[in-house]
Amino acid sequence: MQSKDLIYNWNKSSSNNLKSIKLCDETLRDGLEGGVNRIPSLEEKLDLLSLANDSGINDAIVGFPGQEIAYKQALALCQGAEIRGLDIRFGLLGRMVETDIYAIESIRQSSSHPVIAHLFIPCSPIRRYVEKWEVDELERLTRFGVGLATQLGLPVNFSPEDTSRAEPEIVERLCQAAIEEGATEITICDTVGYLTPTGTQQIVQHLRHFLDENGFKVRLDFHGHNDRGLALINSLAAVNAGVDCIQGTILGIGERAGNAPLDLIMINLQMEGLWNDGNLVVLREYCMEVARLCKLKIPDKYPIFGANSFLTQMGVHASAILKAEDQHNKDIAACVYSAVDPSLIGLDYGIQVGPYSGRANVRFLLYRKGIEITDEIADQILTKARAENRILTNEEVFTMAEVDKYSKKS
Repeated sequence: MQSKDLIYNWNKSSSNNLKSIKLCDETLRDGLEGGVNRIPSLEEKLDLLSLANDSGINDAIVGFPGQEIAYKQALALCQGAEIRGLDIRFGLLGRMVETDIYAIESIRQSSSHPVIAHLFIPCSPIRRYVEKWEVDELERLTRFGVGLATQLGLPVNFSPEDTSRAEPEIVERLCQAAIEEGATEITICDTVGYLTPTGTQQIVQHLRHFLDENGFKVRLDFHGHNDRGLALINSLAAVNAGVDCIQGTILGIGERAGNAPLDLIMINLQMEGLWNDGNLVVLREYCMEVARLCKLKIPDKYPIFGANSFLTQMGVHASAILKAEDQHNKDIAACVYSAVDPSLIGLDYGIQVGPYSGRANVRFLLYRKGIEITDEIADQILTKARAENRILTNEEVFTMAEVDKYSKKS
């Protein structure tokens, strides 16, 4: 018997839109724009891109090369990726201006690594008000920028920035202009994390209907931010509503409250059978390296990749896990009190001894250590945890058990 045979899945969707999803990694662009304590070096960025590649990520946006320093970095990343033989396609960000577009084209000419121009223009009424832009001018700039990139032979992903706060007719107008000029991909941008899951579903379905109704065969991406704490669930709602690709950053890094956490999106998509081309063990290594190189501390309670994600100190939980282990079924033991099997990312579940623990907790720890004890010593260990009102370290539990075993021998 396997755990999947013992779990009723309410998560199955009745939508006909579900398909294999592509992933676009913004870690080295949007992710580094805020909330990190260190910017990785060029060689370290290449190491991270190698891990992204080996994790199964399709695209990575690696720079905004309109300025000289950013241009040199983006070019070096493309050339380094070529040397390393990476399959991941690189996105380069640009405005609807000649300098940005020619910079992207120059990088493409100087490296055979595949690149795509991610060209954006703000479209929401609040941005138009602040910048004193008219919609006619935005359409003119969109046609100019996308048209120039297409003439140069660059593939284009068009992003109407702040899509989530823009009028439907304006979004449609700009997207149609971009597609008519050659854009093959469109990104819905929740630039300030304004959307709710309901709003995400509505905007994706609206734009998907518009594209299909007009016969526009383009890839539809979703780019979310976490200002309201909804970036992960919005990204999954976007998948359910019909997008083709999700953009995000590892560990959700980025300015303000950060971006959609690409690592958690990948875990959830794999569990729902919507993304099966990746390596989640490598993904864990990627997360750890991003944290190390950017000098970030992954919170202990961070899902999946936090230190406490697969630990429990509750006595009833430990008892159920131990019973599953006694039946020699580690698959069931891993999932009886966890939604995610830790073996997916190369980890194991664990049990702690604390104020809310029972004898099963102590027995589990010592069983794995090959130590047998009496109920009396198990109770002594639990008494210590409750008296000190804290979780004991494994070493403390082992030491108390060994002392008991030694005292019996003497």
